[in-house]
Amino acid sequence: MNLEQIFQNVIINRQEINSIEFEKENIEIPLYPGGEQTFEILITNYGSPTHIHLSVSDELKGQITFLRDNPYVLQKEYVSAVARIPQDGRVLTNGQIFITAGYGSKKKSFPVQLGKVEAKTQEPQKDELDKWEEESEELRPSRPFVAEPAKKASRSRMSGGSGFGGISASAFKNFRGGFPASSGKRTRKGTGENERFPLILALGGFLLLVSSFLLYFLLPESLQFDVSFTQSLLFSILFVTCTTYILLKFMDEI
Repeated sequence: MNLEQIFQNVIINRQEINSIEFEKENIEIPLYPGGEQTFEILITNYGSPTHIHLSVSDELKGQITFLRDNPYVLQKEYVSAVARIPQDGRVLTNGQIFITAGYGSKKKSFPVQLGKVEAKTQEPQKDELDKWEEESEELRPSRPFVAEPAKKASRSRMSGGSGFGGISASAFKNFRGGFPASSGKRTRKGTGENERFPLILALGGFLLLVSSFLLYFLLPESLQFDVSFTQSLLFSILFVTCTTYILLKFMDEI
């Protein structure tokens, strides 16, 4: 039997006539099945002497018993109660203790947890064990990682020798659909097809515009075609758009 008393202070008639207040929002009575414990509730009365009534919710009936359930309170009165859990009873029970004042005109309750929680203390240990096993599995040298820095170093030397050569190599890989072996290969694999189509379209438009400009200046005057201001403005916007998009794509590949 645990000799430690669980204490609750019930205050009546302080705010107004028959008002009920609790010093603690809830109380916990840690017991195992087959255990028993005595605790006390202090009734503090700020008004005229009166009777109060103590009762429990259906969940706690037969498990919490008051030695006096209808005490007469002058100023301060201690009410003893006994909490017990049968040998075959529930490990944890949540219920309410009700305080009734003013001969039934006011009734208020506070939560009571009867029993102990054991499952919650074991779950974190299991989670930590699983986490430790996962980390150990990741640290095992099951996959070679030596080739990865070598490819990156080779790529750096190729791009460091010539800026134009690096851009050409990147563009060539982009058209073929090949991507460098790195940690982002899996994430870019699904979007590679969608990214190549706009780039091919932009390159085609760029080459078409350049060819049109060259034809305009290389053809004889008899074969030259007239270009209006609107057409010139449209061609300029398309030319700048395609050029900017191609340069941005090449910069991403470097």
